Amino acid sequence: MLVRPRSLLAPLLGLGLVVSLTGACVPQASQTPDRIAGDRGGNAGLGGDGAVTGGGGSGPNGAGGSGEVVITHSGGASGSGTGGGGGGATASGGNSGQAGSGVPKMACGSTQSAFPYSTPYVPSATVQSTVTSLMANMNNTQKANQLRGTLVGQYTDIERTAHDKNNTSYTDTGGVREFLFRDASRGINFAVDLTTPTGGYATAFPVSMARGASFDLDLENRIGQAVGDEMVASGHTMILAPCVNILRHPLWGRASETYGEDSFHLGRMGAAYTLGLQQYVAACAKHYAANNIENGRQSANAILDEQTLREIYARHFEMIIKDGGIAGIMASYNKVNGTYATENKHLLTDILRTDFGFKGLVLSDWWAIQNHQATAPNATFAANAMNAGMEIELGWNLNYQTLESLVSNGTIPQSLLDQATRHVLEQKVRFNGHLLPPARIGLKAATSSYNGSSITNNDDHIALAQEAAVKSMVLLKNDAGTLPLNRASLAGKTIAVLGRTVNYGAGIASSANDQNAGIVDFTNTPRTGDLGSSRVFIDRAKASGPLDGIRASAGAGITVVTGATAAAAANADVVVVVAGLTPLDEGEEYTGAGDRTDFNLDMKTAGGQVQLINDAIALRKPLVLVLEGGSVINIPSLASIPAVVMAFYPGMDGGRALGKLLFGDANFSGKLPFSWPKQLSDLPSFGPASGTTMDYYLGYRYYDKNAATRQPLFPFGFGLSYTKFDYANLVVPCATVNKDGMVNVTVEVTNSGTVAGDEVVFLFVSFPSTTARRSVKELKGFYRVSLDPGVTKRITIPLRVADLKYWNMTTSQWVVESGPVKVMVGGRSDSLLLNDTFTVN
Repeated sequence: MLVRPRSLLAPLLGLGLVVSLTGACVPQASQTPDRIAGDRGGNAGLGGDGAVTGGGGSGPNGAGGSGEVVITHSGGASGSGTGGGGGGATASGGNSGQAGSGVPKMACGSTQSAFPYSTPYVPSATVQSTVTSLMANMNNTQKANQLRGTLVGQYTDIERTAHDKNNTSYTDTGGVREFLFRDASRGINFAVDLTTPTGGYATAFPVSMARGASFDLDLENRIGQAVGDEMVASGHTMILAPCVNILRHPLWGRASETYGEDSFHLGRMGAAYTLGLQQYVAACAKHYAANNIENGRQSANAILDEQTLREIYARHFEMIIKDGGIAGIMASYNKVNGTYATENKHLLTDILRTDFGFKGLVLSDWWAIQNHQATAPNATFAANAMNAGMEIELGWNLNYQTLESLVSNGTIPQSLLDQATRHVLEQKVRFNGHLLPPARIGLKAATSSYNGSSITNNDDHIALAQEAAVKSMVLLKNDAGTLPLNRASLAGKTIAVLGRTVNYGAGIASSANDQNAGIVDFTNTPRTGDLGSSRVFIDRAKASGPLDGIRASAGAGITVVTGATAAAAANADVVVVVAGLTPLDEGEEYTGAGDRTDFNLDMKTAGGQVQLINDAIALRKPLVLVLEGGSVINIPSLASIPAVVMAFYPGMDGGRALGKLLFGDANFSGKLPFSWPKQLSDLPSFGPASGTTMDYYLGYRYYDKNAATRQPLFPFGFGLSYTKFDYANLVVPCATVNKDGMVNVTVEVTNSGTVAGDEVVFLFVSFPSTTARRSVKELKGFYRVSLDPGVTKRITIPLRVADLKYWNMTTSQWVVESGPVKVMVGGRSDSLLLNDTFTVN
């Protein structure tokens, strides 16, 4: 990676122009910007009309937040219009691209500028008044019914709170509509109501882990909007997403449902998704907290110290609350330090309400309060949960049948029942979810349609799913320019797309949950993920698998053949092998899947995938291996495979996305949102559910701590491209900054290759003088930038000083330390070539 001296940005910073672009705190020059910029251009001898323009911030980086500036080497710099803070400035003359003077720093104080995708929830006085009026006419049973699930034993439609769906009077809920929930980490699960795997179609986006690899806040916000649109179309009022369990270990069965291994990344992605979705309906983040083992989840005990709990396993929930204004938080099945999350007052009140300032509602995972799926209520469990801050019991009205008697006998104070009811009603009213049929629920009208079981009129959402798949897939290896495939050189030749057909159905609990009928044909099946609560059924006529996509991109002049053995590729010129995990290998425990025991292919089925890969290698032809799965997969004979793609579960149109990427119609830009180990033995033990210590060090933190003895195969943030990106001119404008301030870090990124591409820029920090921190470095910013060949953009990554806080175990409080902070920027976690410092006052 080329590191160039400060040149283009320095003159502008010295003139105070950046403040108009980013809101950065920089010194102001006494001369006018027009005069000095013209002098710079003239002195360089390049002249020309150049401009620096700053917009109002309505572009894709969100509401006046971080922005980017296109730098035109021959005559200045022009704002891209994708963000920016202030009112803008123009200058004549322009910048030459020659070396400039150093950038002066200043005391930034408490200066703040817009932070993209950060909109805290501010309760509305109108909403509060409506809630007060509703509660004034409710008796205790009607209040308690706001907090209870559906009828005990009712499985045909468990996704609702207390109300007999055949009763249209709503007298039992005080004239307030019940919550109608849906799971949706990758699209809406309408399959939960079906007894056969037909219908129930929705848009299936790539899984959350794939979208985490995009590091694209704008994209995630638009996906949230699309899911919200389909929720309104179908008449549902709360989505059980985003899922933000941190990927503590890649063996976790539900790895695909979260965004990755880093709490800051999870918090930013989750907030962006929430703000998009909550333009329509309420969102509920899950599963709080330390829920990272699937097998035995209903009795699992997470053991962890307070700093680990706060910084690693809860911090992203705080961000989604404070930045995303989320309506709901779901308490998980597991125990935390010996107490069930649903009865854990430290989690639900001390941390969630008091520390994080959460104003929404708390609901349980389905049957997560002790007693699980019993049929007789337990008043003690109900009292424990209510006193801890647990407000809605789901899926059945089981233990909370006793609420009225618990209030009448004084075990639960009336004020606690009233408070819980108010929290629930506030979120219903906030999103018009309280209105009775036939009133429309939600904040916006839907553009998609619902025909009684399936979403239709969703072509724009499917196009968004394909875009997400393109931006998410990670190119792990590309020796000797194997990719992209060249149509001209392949004209009249043959590509073989190979994949096994694996029958996993014998281990799956319910065929009604499985649109694939227990079979994955790796060349043809569109992969949408596991068969658990977040499953999505798709309209196959609108979907694409790998073979579909490769054929579509190859065009008429190239023959594409397929088969399940290497013999099918005997006469081929290029071989593509598609392999991966099945819904039996990873997923929710109740489906028959659960956690993995190793990273191998063919782990739970005799699929023959490893043999197919080795046989394809033996053909000695150009070979591309495409992997589908939720996280790490062992790659057989990696050294002998020229090109490897991690496709994750790419959603309903992932095939066409794959075809575009393989042929270079689109460029790879996904970056790994987790660290990929060389072997399972390099990692700490996954641990038994009976009691597992959740260590502070996971992912890149673990590798940083153990750098002398452990190195990942692929580090956090790794991902190849068809082009090359250079970094230069990192500017940290602040010498000092207050603890409530912001530092707008800027850096220039150049596409020095020959094709357009997107780069994800990472900002890490370290603390040179601290003795209290555990991490060697921490992610505190990222930015995705699109660049044409030869183009340089100056991007701004806002760094909130408040995000530098840590939990002090001695004083039991959050602390932002005074002292130096080192800022490091680069394209992946182990390649941060530019750095600078500032000091926190």
